Amino acid sequence: MTDIRPNANFYSIGGKSVHDGGSVEYSEYRRCWQENPVNFVLRDFPLHLDLEATSRCNLRCTFCDKLPLLKKGQLGDMDFDLYKRMIDEGREHKLWGVKLSYRGEPLLHPKIAEMVAYAKKNGVLDVYFNTNGMLLKEDMASRLIDSGLNRISISIEGTSAEKFEKERIGASLDVIVRNIEGLRELREKKKTGYPKIRIQTVFYPDADVSAYRNKWQTLCDEVAAVDYKDESRREKGIVRDWACPQLWQRMTIEWDGTVLPCNNDDIRSCSPGNSAEKSIYDCWHDEKVENMRLAHKSGHSDEIKDCDGCPWRTAQINKNKLQAPNRKL
Repeated sequence: MTDIRPNANFYSIGGKSVHDGGSVEYSEYRRCWQENPVNFVLRDFPLHLDLEATSRCNLRCTFCDKLPLLKKGQLGDMDFDLYKRMIDEGREHKLWGVKLSYRGEPLLHPKIAEMVAYAKKNGVLDVYFNTNGMLLKEDMASRLIDSGLNRISISIEGTSAEKFEKERIGASLDVIVRNIEGLRELREKKKTGYPKIRIQTVFYPDADVSAYRNKWQTLCDEVAAVDYKDESRREKGIVRDWACPQLWQRMTIEWDGTVLPCNNDDIRSCSPGNSAEKSIYDCWHDEKVENMRLAHKSGHSDEIKDCDGCPWRTAQINKNKLQAPNRKL
């Protein structure tokens, strides 16, 4: 039986979930998020879109594997009219979730608050993004609260400022902490309760989860970790009955409109097109993407060139210690 585990790479390690379970519609969204991949149920439109507000970043992290790629003329901000067109299409198909980050720092987009507000105005239940927190100053925090942002995830590795700043070149842990405190104070002053704040780290092999939780849980609503994936470890030829849940949940659109079937930017040969020229609906049902789903569903994900060697696939297979299937020649 093909192994497929939604959110298998995510761990909530402290506090209360930032997901808003207060409405029936939101509960249905999260139910579909968990159950559709497991049952291979394909909705007529993605549940969620990762829309890259910008590929630019204000930091130069030593561990960032995307920097060489982005330096090759691939830095830019998403056009606001293109963004609105995708949200408008999503409104027609009951789009439930939007994440406004992918490779860059979303707070660099000059219209990031307007992007949030437009999505909320058009019925998107869950609007959020990941940020390094350096640009989350008072004015920006106020605009984001007023825009209706549901949640925000701030990436902090470890508990030591010295180590953190050595790896995240251009960052100051003290500044980030003050910005989070300021966001919380403004949230309380405005009496909105939103955005919910998550502080999260990559689950490095030597991570001290207890120390991390104790350090940050009083500063946010939820403390979390995601699996470490070794970008240098691209193991080819791993044959396992494993399927990627993203193919039944979401799509990624880069700042220039390039559509990807998942949030692995090495999957470019499987791109169904560009959203400036093709609808998200048609991309979701494109033959390339449908063939990916068929291969994953039948336990042949290794036969998709860009999936074979995917660091996330490798990490999940090794973690779950899946057995190789018996295949008939």
